[in-house]
Amino acid sequence: MPQSLETRRKRLRYRTSHTGTRETDILVGGFVARNVDALDEQGINSLEALLEDANDRDILDWITERTLLPKRFRNNTTASLIAFVKNRPGS
Repeated sequence: MPQSLETRRKRLRYRTSHTGTRETDILVGGFVARNVDALDEQGINSLEALLEDANDRDILDWITERTLLPKRFRNNTTASLIAFVKNRPGS
């Protein structure tokens, strides 16, 4: 049986605050904490794919724009995540 969006949102909240690296927890977890309730199924799918298919170091490099985000992860949700990281105080 497919999981409800609310169950998937809860899982994202947990996963993004326990990624394995503190920096990724802060940046991705902060984005999710502020935005997960507004994400539709496509947005949730995008974040789940990013977390499942990439390692923490790559995610950190991509969202801080140290390296180019691969095309397969380019979408409105990751664009919003990158903008969130750019606009954080102290960034």
